[in-house]
Amino acid sequence: MYRVGIVKAQDVHNARVRVTFPDRDQMQSWWLPVLFPKTQNDKGYWIPDIGEQVVCTMDVHDEDGAVLGAIYSAADAVPVANADKLHWTFKDGAVFEYDRSVHALQMSIANGGTVTIAANGASIAIDGSGNVAIDGAGNVTIVASAQIQLAGGGPAIARVGDITTCPAGSGSIVSGSAKVNAG
Repeated sequence: MYRVGIVKAQDVHNARVRVTFPDRDQMQSWWLPVLFPKTQNDKGYWIPDIGEQVVCTMDVHDEDGAVLGAIYSAADAVPVANADKLHWTFKDGAVFEYDRSVHALQMSIANGGTVTIAANGASIAIDGSGNVAIDGAGNVTIVASAQIQLAGGGPAIARVGDITTCPAGSGSIVSGSAKVNAG
């Protein structure tokens, strides 16, 4: 049986919620598991918020069931109206959005937030056929336990003889043009 209710309690360790059903005189369910796309080798987790409107499938006696997911309503309107977009807006104001019609991925992190990419021994590559910009209101730090290589097809970024300093030490540029070698 299909039922719409409001989440009243969460069991975050077991991915379950208790739901109140307004059409059943505010009857509260027992702990209902929340449906996820994957739970074994690959795992997904995002439990509904307390107060969130959810759709449940219930047995004929409303004693057992599962939460299928949340639904939008007049109180909680859709954040975008575009069939080409995958969009997440978070409570703190962060946004993740992909628009397949223009091939654009956008992420916006709330003020004071951080973004961490941990490769754990894997490689990270940023490959752009257009421009790539790194902009920082503060310091921009690049640290490597081996070489740092900078290359470009335009004018040189430093001149032979310039003194450079990095965490590994300092030295002068001994050769270079579009490619710079420090020694």
